[in-house]
Amino acid sequence: MTTTSTLLCLDTSDGAAVAVLHNGQTLAAARSDDPRRHVEYLAPLIVGCLDTAGITASDLTAIAVGTGPAPFTGLRVGLVTARTFAQARGLPIHGVSSLDAIAADALAEQDIEEVLVVTDARRREVYWGRYRRDEANVVRAVAGPGVDTAAQVATDHADLVEAGQVIGRGLALYPADLAGGVSEEERAADAVVDASRLGHLALVRAQAGVTQPTEALYLRRPDVHVPGQATGR
Repeated sequence: MTTTSTLLCLDTSDGAAVAVLHNGQTLAAARSDDPRRHVEYLAPLIVGCLDTAGITASDLTAIAVGTGPAPFTGLRVGLVTARTFAQARGLPIHGVSSLDAIAADALAEQDIEEVLVVTDARRREVYWGRYRRDEANVVRAVAGPGVDTAAQVATDHADLVEAGQVIGRGLALYPADLAGGVSEEERAADAVVDASRLGHLALVRAQAGVTQPTEALYLRRPDVHVPGQATGR
């Protein structure tokens, strides 16, 4: 990253989220919570954020994109858009797990050292990741990412469930398994990816020389298959 950085941040793991950061400060941010219309909303959100920030695409110095985990179709829209944008302008691109971004946001806002992130994986399952804030105040994954039933995740991470240190859409979807000590008000609050937080993570990691690949974290086979294709192998 250059000394002066202007970063376009995208995530389509759950709806579409966009932000523009300049030297770490958020100039603009917007999102759509419709999980099935990424193609329609993403481009207008990008244009709107660039306009609000008062910049053009030529002012950008890098792209940050959420890598999931998420269902195949929505996640692919964000990744393809980010890669195309970066390639057309010769910009570096940094991939950040969407679970990482949610965890970093939660640990920055709450006085806790560890959190379990659970998001909707459909098929009556959740994507999950367990995170801890270390002595240097850096958020790190200590387990996951993975995909499983809410009941299994609750069993494997019973300490955090009982302590109420669980966040994400999975909490509202499967309260009987995951709510633990979380209040009804907290369960109803959606913990979704903040594109600005995702961008901040990308900046910190880039400055530390951390490799940030943009391979998608699907964690399982796509929901859509080519007609007639063998699926039993």
